[in-house]
Amino acid sequence: MKLLNIVHEEFTAVRDGLTMHGSMFRPKGAGPFPTIVISHEFMMNRLTTLPHAVMFARLGFAAFCFDFNGGGTISQSDGKTTDMSVLTETEDLKAVIDYVSKLPYTDMDRFQLMGCSMGGFVSALVAAELGADKVKRLILYYPALSIPDDARKGSMLMAKFDPKNVPDKLFCGPIVLGKTYPETVMDWDPFPMISKYHGPVLLVGGDKDHVVDYSYFVKAYDAYVAGNKEALESGEISELPQVELETIRGGEHMFPVPMHYIDARNTAKMFALGRTEVLRVDVRLVDKMTFKLKGGKLDWNIPFTGTGTGRFYEGTVRPGASDQRYYGLGGADVCADYTFEGKDCTGEPAEIHVMNRNHPTETWKPTVTTTSKALDFLNHNEAYARLRQLKWPLGPLVRIFVDYEATK
Repeated sequence: MKLLNIVHEEFTAVRDGLTMHGSMFRPKGAGPFPTIVISHEFMMNRLTTLPHAVMFARLGFAAFCFDFNGGGTISQSDGKTTDMSVLTETEDLKAVIDYVSKLPYTDMDRFQLMGCSMGGFVSALVAAELGADKVKRLILYYPALSIPDDARKGSMLMAKFDPKNVPDKLFCGPIVLGKTYPETVMDWDPFPMISKYHGPVLLVGGDKDHVVDYSYFVKAYDAYVAGNKEALESGEISELPQVELETIRGGEHMFPVPMHYIDARNTAKMFALGRTEVLRVDVRLVDKMTFKLKGGKLDWNIPFTGTGTGRFYEGTVRPGASDQRYYGLGGADVCADYTFEGKDCTGEPAEIHVMNRNHPTETWKPTVTTTSKALDFLNHNEAYARLRQLKWPLGPLVRIFVDYEATK
């Protein structure tokens, strides 16, 4: 695969004599680079996680994705599906981490894990085992924390069985599982297990997920928050780490709808860089868009309205907001200028002013100021924006982030 300014290499790692095949993407240069290992879903292979690895490489990471041993008929790695379980996959992931840690261009002081579905469950378990000293950040896409409950019910996707008398082989669509797959997790409660990890966690899940019910994501979020509070009170940690649940409204498993996929990726990008969302702007374009020639450039004025929501603030865009765009031979200069009127997280009336313009390296880098005392940190921090474009007459969804500040 050829990617501009990105190095792509294939790699192998070994666990108990079984060879795993994987793909690595990183920026050109010697590094060392912040590093992330990404684990795929049940029955899948690294082709589903490869786009995430490329995304992180473009952010400056050395990113690794791989096929689990016995992962399925499309896996390039060794092993039988009848031997595969959550425990074998945790050992696979640890073997890949060990391999990655010995490479000259990886920076394990800036190491992160990401996992999707069953790979998310596995990543959460490994993060809890290794701890926040080794795993600096954890990203979980629709983690399959329902697996133990499914095993107890005797219903694991397409495999149906008597949980009190599990057969040697379970037929699950295109693959055959062994009895070790459900029996390993039959007595597990995953939430106390994963909440032993006291580092930053991002959970991303759809509220219409028909594979892993959304309630499992909420329960995981609550478990991480409660576990961190207990650890803070006991003196195990000195401050509360960032824990976020990004709910994809209408989202299904694996985010097949493009705008859901984009929202999830934007959230993961910002989280991996240590940022948190402070405001989500739902823009609505209005009539009377005008344009004229000015100084050899095409000058567009696009008025808009909208709402701002988030855990810090709720408000509406004051009349007079506009998106000013200058198009010339050198490209486009875009600047949106608008003010919100509403209430901050303490219930006090407050205004937030946003000047959002294109930036040569960040694409969108807004200047955000506020009259709110509770949100005064916005006046002193750099802000970052991510946009999801929508069709006319709708405008973009603008998401504004700042660097996360831990609380005690």
